[in-house]
Amino acid sequence: MSSIALDFPRRALRNVMHRIEVPRDIGTVTHIDSSTECDPLEAGIAHKQAAAIWRAVEDLYRTGYYPAVMFCLRRQGRVVFNRALGHARGNGPEDDAGTQKVPATTSTPSCIFSASKAITAMVLHRMEEKGEINLLNPISHYIPEFARHGKERTTIYHLLSHRAGIPGIADVDDPRVVLDHEQSLQLLCEAQPQHLFGREQAYHAITGGVILAEIVRRVSGMDIRKAWRTWFKEPMGLKVLDYGASAPARAKIAEQALTGIQGCRLVDDFARRAIGATFDDVMELLATADFYKAVIPSGNMVSTAEEVGAFYQMLLDGGRWNGRQILRPETIQRATMEVGPHVLDRSIGVPLRFSQGFMLGGAPLGLFGQRSQHAFGHIGLANNITWADPERQISVALLVSGIPVLAGNYVALLKLIARIGGACPRVEN
Repeated sequence: MSSIALDFPRRALRNVMHRIEVPRDIGTVTHIDSSTECDPLEAGIAHKQAAAIWRAVEDLYRTGYYPAVMFCLRRQGRVVFNRALGHARGNGPEDDAGTQKVPATTSTPSCIFSASKAITAMVLHRMEEKGEINLLNPISHYIPEFARHGKERTTIYHLLSHRAGIPGIADVDDPRVVLDHEQSLQLLCEAQPQHLFGREQAYHAITGGVILAEIVRRVSGMDIRKAWRTWFKEPMGLKVLDYGASAPARAKIAEQALTGIQGCRLVDDFARRAIGATFDDVMELLATADFYKAVIPSGNMVSTAEEVGAFYQMLLDGGRWNGRQILRPETIQRATMEVGPHVLDRSIGVPLRFSQGFMLGGAPLGLFGQRSQHAFGHIGLANNITWADPERQISVALLVSGIPVLAGNYVALLKLIARIGGACPRVEN
C-alpha cells in the first residue's frame, strides 16, 4: 500500500504535466547546416568544449518542454553552431498520433517575442545617430497628446530603460488590443502613470513599443516595419527577421505550445502582472493570423536563429556587416551602457539591469552566465534568449517553440548558458 501511495503523486503529476514525445534517437530530428559551420578550433573553441555545448542543447530538448529548438552560436565572427532539433509542428502536447510531423530546420522561422525590444530600440538609436531625435527629449515633444497626468517630462530614455511608469494598460482585459495601434496609443496617452521621473524600474512588456513606433512614424514618415527594412534588413541582406510574418513564412513558422503544469492561478497572476495577459491568452492570440500580420514592436518579430544572431554579430563588430556600416560604434556603445545597477523590477519581481533597450548581464552571475557584466541581449517569453558578449566575442541565439509553465526546464537552460560561457573564456582587449 505504501508504494502505491507514494507513486500516486508522481502519476497525478504526469497527468497534468504537458510535454512532447521526445524521440529515442534525437539524431532523427536533428538538422545541421554544415555549409555555415566552421571547425570550432577556428573560433578558439576546443572540440571537447564544443561537444559539451551541443550536449547541453540536446539535454534542453530532452526535457520535453520544447517541440523545437533552434540554436546559433558565433565566436570571433565565425558560425560554430547553426542547428535545429525537433519539429516545427505536429509534435505538440495536444497533437494526436495521427498529426503530420514537420521537422524543424535552421531555416524555420520562429517568433522571438520580447527579444524584439532590443531590435526595436536600435531603430530609435539609429534615428538619434542621424540627428532625427534626441532620446533625452520628452516623448511629448514628438507626441504632444502624451503630455497628460504629469507625463510631459517622461523621456524616450525613460521608456527604453523601462522607467516610464506605464508598464501596462490599466482596465484592459482583452489582449487583442495590442493588434490595434491607434487604440493602444490613445489608451497610453490617457494613462495615469504609476510613477514619474524614472524613479522606478518596471518592465514594459508591450506598451513601450507602441510609443516608440509612433515616434518613428511621426518623425520619419515611415511605419517602423518599413524603417527596419530600409535601415537594417535590406542593407544586411536578411531574409526573415521582421515584424510579423508574411503568409508563406507563417506556413513554415514554428508552432508554439503550452507545456508544463497548466491552470495554475499563481502563474496566471504573475503573467498578468509581467506581460499583461495569461499564457492561455497568449496562445489564443498566437493562433490568429492577425498576430503575425500586425506590427507589435515589443513582441512579434519573427526570425531564424541564424539571422537574429547575425544582428547581434553586427553590433559586436562595431556596426559593420558584409562591408557596410549599418551603425556607428558610438551608437552601439550608448545603446548598451547600463542605466543603473541591478534593482528589483516592479513588474517581474526579480533583479534586472537594463541599458537603453537591452537586458544586461552581471557579475558574479547574470542573465547570460557567470561574469557576464558586459553582455547585452534580451529574453523572449523567458525561454528565447538572444545575446552578445564582447569579452567572450560571442553572439548567441536560442529560439524555442514551447512555453513552459511551472516546468523542469530551467536547470537545463542554465546549464547550457554556463557551458557556453565556460567554453568561451573572456578575451582581454
